[in-house]
Amino acid sequence: MAKYHVTLKANLADGALYWVADVNAATEDAAMTAAEASFARQMDNAAEWSFTEADVEPL
Repeated sequence: MAKYHVTLKANLADGALYWVADVNAATEDAAMTAAEASFARQMDNAAEWSFTEADVEPL
């Protein structure tokens, strides 16, 4: 197993969502799957967390 730093991006109707996670996995594909699973677990608890950083720029 190796440790991977994975950044996932989803293009949504109103913007983009990024998920960044460090995971242990045997391959890069397995690391992506593990990061997706980590995101899904966090979404189950979305009411318990909030965004802690923001970068806001006028258009």
